[in-house]
Amino acid sequence: MRANEDRARFLAARVSSLLDDIEYETVQTEESREAVYRLRYECYLAEGAITANERGRFSDHFDEQSNGFLFAIRYRGKLISSIRLHIATPNYPNTPSVPAFADVLAAITERGETFVDPTRFVVDGRVRAATALMPYATLRLAAMAADHFDTDHIIATARLEHMPFYTRIFRLEPRTQPRDYLGLVKPLSLMSNDTDTIRDQVYGRYPIFSSDPEEREALFGVSRSTDFLNQQATRANDNNGREFRRYPFPLPQTDNEQDGAEAHPNRT
Repeated sequence: MRANEDRARFLAARVSSLLDDIEYETVQTEESREAVYRLRYECYLAEGAITANERGRFSDHFDEQSNGFLFAIRYRGKLISSIRLHIATPNYPNTPSVPAFADVLAAITERGETFVDPTRFVVDGRVRAATALMPYATLRLAAMAADHFDTDHIIATARLEHMPFYTRIFRLEPRTQPRDYLGLVKPLSLMSNDTDTIRDQVYGRYPIFSSDPEEREALFGVSRSTDFLNQQATRANDNNGREFRRYPFPLPQTDNEQDGAEAHPNRT
């Protein structure tokens, strides 16, 4: 048990130190959007998750949806990763994962609950210096969205070989068998957990996933409203929701500590 704790502490320290070289960008310009679509295409094509196309880009109509946020993650100024987040609510229940898993996800919003749906998560495997830890820094955005909008659940859609990563690191539990998924050759399974459980079990172990209100506001806006078609609501400064504990980052590694990085997906 102590060995596992030390390993998690060391991994958290390494990921935390990576944040000094990371820049999160909420994609708003066409130039940044096209760069993300091209990165997606290259990553998915490289591992046979999609078929080739003449445009050299991979996108779908969910990229333009009002309850979605598209992020570019830069490492020392270079685009290396991207993720797309949608916030599902009773008034905005449609997200990229719903068509494949409507029997599970529709029940959540019908109960009046909410969830974060992270999709199109890619990491450029050619940038070897950061690839090993970038998935943690990228998935951090899903936790930040859950805290900002105070969602009830966080979900993920993952290939079978990537599911252990989500279980170990993010405490997500499998909810379905693999199914065909929008635009992908390889099937995905649905995983999820309630956000309070993730905060309790993950944030203390991996402080990288906690964040300050000011940092969340810079990425998601000053409003915590989920009335995404109402510009007056989404621009109102009502960012006064629940305060979540900001866990201190672990101490840097010592000479005696060993690499504790766990196997993870580079692309999902």
